[in-house]
Amino acid sequence: MEKINPPELEQEIGLLCYKSRTDGIGGKIKQLPEDFIVEEITEDGAVLEAVGYGDVPEVAVEIPCSSGENPPAGEFLHFTLQKNNWDTMRAMKEISKRLGVSRNRLSFAGTKDKRAVTVQRASAWNIKEEDLEKVNIKDIQLREFSYSNDRIDLGDLQGNRFAITIRNLDLDADSIKNIIDSITDELKAGFPNFFGVQRFGTTRPITHLVGKEILKGNPKEAAMLYLTKTYPDEPEETREAREFLRKTEDFKESIKKFPRNLGYELSMLNHLIQNPDDFPGALKSLPKKLGMMFVHAYQSYIFNLALSRYITEGFDIERLPLPGHETELDEITEEILSAEKISREDFRIKGMREFSSKGMYRECFIPFENFRIMDIEEDDLNEGSRKATIVFSLGKGSYATTLLREFMKNRYWS
Repeated sequence: MEKINPPELEQEIGLLCYKSRTDGIGGKIKQLPEDFIVEEITEDGAVLEAVGYGDVPEVAVEIPCSSGENPPAGEFLHFTLQKNNWDTMRAMKEISKRLGVSRNRLSFAGTKDKRAVTVQRASAWNIKEEDLEKVNIKDIQLREFSYSNDRIDLGDLQGNRFAITIRNLDLDADSIKNIIDSITDELKAGFPNFFGVQRFGTTRPITHLVGKEILKGNPKEAAMLYLTKTYPDEPEETREAREFLRKTEDFKESIKKFPRNLGYELSMLNHLIQNPDDFPGALKSLPKKLGMMFVHAYQSYIFNLALSRYITEGFDIERLPLPGHETELDEITEEILSAEKISREDFRIKGMREFSSKGMYRECFIPFENFRIMDIEEDDLNEGSRKATIVFSLGKGSYATTLLREFMKNRYWS
């Protein structure tokens, strides 16, 4: 069977193959937020069901709620957050703003997709139930309140259940079902645990390239790459501003041209206006999590390349390193890093030690459970096409889009 090549952008981030060999069904996801429903599975196995969307199979769920008959116990108020087309961090920021408290008093178990309908548990420290009940934000629901002595932290979940509608399918219903069934069978031992395009940026997949320059000890190249590299899907005004800076390296003039919504770039430019040669400082002016993301993205890129090699060459592998200065390297990862001219010791980043990484290990193949095709019918948004809705569950830390790419085998994110 002829090899199916992934889209160019996926290849740029190290996704060089698929595990399944059956042609995909194509199509598009997230044409509407409700096409992508994410329901958190709590640590005790309860599925937090989305209210008012679709016909997802019901699971009997009892979320303990506070009662007016009993006084509240515990300093943390737990609640269910359902949001439609809201970024998780922005939703939390808006809720804390309405409450008039610090964002740090709110916490959650896992970040969820923005263009989606998502449901998750969250907690608020030292907040009264009646105050949270009064919060009224468009496309956000808060419900199922209960008090606890424990804060909900990142990772405090079992996984997520997904109900995903794939639209704009040009195949007939039987063909769609047969292809999905065939690929499901091919992936019964698990699907590749790649890092998908969202890890690197769909509009501007640059984070791993910046990370590589940081590791090579080139802070100027890293900063200028982040500021000036252009991509065709960016607005024309943004591309022109980046190109002007690339040609002139005039920070004072460039800051006048950069769009106001590019807050990270503006922060770096402000630093460079005051300190023209302090490129490490410009990178450190970014939020720490973003700065760390550059190195993490490069580690993810190396993992993707290595796992692609193992799959292509037909070798079994259980886990691979996200390389760092304390990880042991397998032969293929070592070969890749050698070709990249990066050593383990480079992950101890001189002058920017806060970006350093010990590394860790990641499972290579992930199971998916309770998979079923909910429906295949005419697509009400794309005349003459069909849509298919599938439901499945994944453990925490796994991305639905990494499974979907096996079924679709196209630029599913466009």
